[in-house]
Amino acid sequence: MEVRAVAKSVRISPKKARPVVKALRGKSIPEALNALRFDVTKTSSIVYKLLFSAMSNGKNNYNLKEDNLRIKTLTVDSGPSFKRYWYRSRGSADRLIKRTSHFTVVLEEINPSLVKKPVAAAPAAPKGETKDAKTTSTKPMGDIKDQKVAKQTSSRKVTTTRTTNK
Repeated sequence: MEVRAVAKSVRISPKKARPVVKALRGKSIPEALNALRFDVTKTSSIVYKLLFSAMSNGKNNYNLKEDNLRIKTLTVDSGPSFKRYWYRSRGSADRLIKRTSHFTVVLEEINPSLVKKPVAAAPAAPKGETKDAKTTSTKPMGDIKDQKVAKQTSSRKVTTTRTTNK
């Protein structure tokens, strides 16, 4: 079973993020989270949140144990760039590019299990009600809003008429 999590348009350069991400590939989740907890870079806090989100997705959506997950792929791709100007002397300017990144993590199980995604159960009917009671409506046949609309449409006046030349 594979679990995914994505963080898009994160305001950090992919060039700065890739060395941190490269060291984490293939590690188990507790080991990777522990390594990121003591790292002081901006990338480490972003990747920590992403891994924690992916782990929570596996735990809540697929009933997977967090100790049984490891990082299959962890990629950093370039996102959209903000173009700004850096004003220089004599009225000139240099281009300043503020880069963003897309982070993608895919987790896999170390020891695969046969657990399927749980299916949401249909809501149970309240006590004392049957299916027939739900389908029948307690409203009168003509709703108040419908009556107002009928009155408005019937009181319209025709102000102009168009004829064609023969």
